[in-house]
Amino acid sequence: MTPAYLIFMTFMTLAFLLMIAGYVSALLFIKRLNLLEEAAFSPLKGVGMWKRMFTPGGFGDEAEPGRRRIARLYFLALAAFTIAIVLFFVLPAVPR
Repeated sequence: MTPAYLIFMTFMTLAFLLMIAGYVSALLFIKRLNLLEEAAFSPLKGVGMWKRMFTPGGFGDEAEPGRRRIARLYFLALAAFTIAIVLFFVLPAVPR
């Protein structure tokens, strides 16, 4: 394996792990606020809940730290994924 490929795979793995951490954190957040029953049977309510998850103050002031933590995890995962894609195209062009 080339070093470029290893760097790319490292960032992709980091993005994947951050997405899993964000998803698990979101599930625990939803369970703690007893919102799982609300969105379990209606896809539109589930989409609305995810929209509120990324809206500041979407669940009220008491839930804001948890909401921010989830949004931060997803933002970091998106940043790691973007860096991986950029490295995928840039690193092979760098001469050894």
